[in-house]
Amino acid sequence: MLYLGIDAGASSTKWALLDSEGTVKEGTSLSMDGHINREESKTRMIAVLKEIEAVAHPQKVTAIYAGITGISETVEGAAATVEIFRSVFGRARLELVTDIELGYRTHLDFGEGIFLYAGTGSIALHINKNREIIRAGGWGYLLGDEGGGYWIGREAIRKVLFRIESQSPIAPNSFEERILIFMDCLDWKDIKSFVYSHERSKMASIAQHVIELAQEGDGTALEILQEAAGYLADLVWRLEKNLGMEGKPVVFAGGLSTENNPLLQALNRKLGAQVRVSNIRSATRAAELARQ
Repeated sequence: MLYLGIDAGASSTKWALLDSEGTVKEGTSLSMDGHINREESKTRMIAVLKEIEAVAHPQKVTAIYAGITGISETVEGAAATVEIFRSVFGRARLELVTDIELGYRTHLDFGEGIFLYAGTGSIALHINKNREIIRAGGWGYLLGDEGGGYWIGREAIRKVLFRIESQSPIAPNSFEERILIFMDCLDWKDIKSFVYSHERSKMASIAQHVIELAQEGDGTALEILQEAAGYLADLVWRLEKNLGMEGKPVVFAGGLSTENNPLLQALNRKLGAQVRVSNIRSATRAAELARQ
């Protein structure tokens, strides 16, 4: 018997297959999301699941625990996603949750603390001992997600556009030039094509470049990350207020949560405490939950 864990985000899908004794296989596939009303998302989900099933073959997957970004949080809304999983894995026992709920279950016990996530988007989450989910943020890139990768990438591009629009020369090795080189763009037309012809994960990829520039001491990059840290800290404060609790442990996870980067340092200063950075592979934890 095999147990499958899936951690599906906007940038990639990480998965793990376990048997009764331990890890059989781990892998990373194309991104997968729960917006299967979009044909491209549905097609990609089917392709990723078939890829994983082929790795498991000839053994059967008997239970699946999957955290998926964008999945509907109602039974009715998730029905179409369940149907896709059934078409690939048959009658395997199945539990589908959001990728953020999986993140909490990976790092914290029920009622223990706050899970702060900053990847493409941003959200803070707590699951109490009654397994009720309380959240702050996570509104999506069109309505919010301030402090996440997409927001940081957008702010970096805005800095470039303001410089271009002011007709001020772009200095060699400046923040603006480095961002333009990273995007392989020369002007507004190139930037518009970059922004509107790619998925949001492409915009979010700029955030890592901003972090690298901040590590080199670039003032503009540091300014953006300082503002991002303020938004992320505000998610924690809002959630603490809603919960009526302070001082609970905070776990920071997602693509922007690497150790000792300037965003993490700014976040620690804002919160006045050291947050714990995620170092657990959520897909493996999901497979363990499937095995329970």
